[in-house]
Amino acid sequence: MSGEKAKDNRSIGKFHLDGIPPAPRGMPQIEVTFDIDANGILNVGAKDKGTGKEQKITITDSTGF
Repeated sequence: MSGEKAKDNRSIGKFHLDGIPPAPRGMPQIEVTFDIDANGILNVGAKDKGTGKEQKITITDSTGF
């Protein structure tokens, strides 16, 4: 989502990190990274540190964030 106020948020992309095994609340450790380059390209990644499963998305929104 992007926007200064919750009512102004709009989705700019989404992905799912599948394959996380059932575990007690608070046990899964998910490492999330965000990187915006000089051209405004947003790279987002999430990795389950227990299984090593990883998902990434690159968002190139010409309207800007």
